Amino acid sequence: MNAIVLAAGMGTRLRPLTDDRPKSLVEIAGESFFSRQLRLLAAAGIESVTVVTGYKAEAFGPWKNRRGLEFVHNDRFSDRNNIWSMYLVRERLGDTVVLDGDLFLADGIIPERPPEASGWYVGWRKDMRGEWVVRTDEAGRVRRIDVADGSGWTLTGLSYWTKEDGRLLASLLGEAPAWPDWERLYWDEIPRRALDRMEARAYRIDDEAWAEIDGLEDKIELEARLASDGGPRTASNPNAPRLHDPELDSGRHGT
Repeated sequence: MNAIVLAAGMGTRLRPLTDDRPKSLVEIAGESFFSRQLRLLAAAGIESVTVVTGYKAEAFGPWKNRRGLEFVHNDRFSDRNNIWSMYLVRERLGDTVVLDGDLFLADGIIPERPPEASGWYVGWRKDMRGEWVVRTDEAGRVRRIDVADGSGWTLTGLSYWTKEDGRLLASLLGEAPAWPDWERLYWDEIPRRALDRMEARAYRIDDEAWAEIDGLEDKIELEARLASDGGPRTASNPNAPRLHDPELDSGRHGT
């Protein structure tokens, strides 16, 4: 497997912490998102990592000569969404783990072996607004993704794409510049539009095994939680996060 880390973001809601660095280099409990992700990728045996930089790209200088890392610069980070970052590295998709650069994960979440199918890793959220919520069939295949409020299983910023599906997504990314307002899209819109052409699953991860940091309050809350827990924990099933079951859209598991 290889990995792509989307780390071009500005992190305006984390200012002043992002005045001199991209959001992915903000530290959580003494370790940046990026350093942690590299450590977890290495622990999973993934040694080929492409990093798409943008805002304050020079801050990644200490890692530039690290073996297995390749940096690709997105010079349109300020006026285009992350679909442009993925467009730049689309040919690298295939047997690929994709991570948002500001995603905090517990140890053991990144798969050590290729999952049986492409898919998104999803986490439960409540009291949310405008999040991407997965809807699945009884076999656990993602049939659609809705932008919704309330409670539900949402995209976490971690996904996996097989070789075959990676080729399909790369092709669709190549076509995307012809779409109206394509540069405003999130990259996940590409597989979202291709659900009728591939099998994508929802891999569920525990509530406390991931965190999305949108602002300073989220950072403070996560660091307080980690301090009370004695530090980041290890996922309960590190090598194979539990495949989504038919309950995903019912009861506590639905919206």
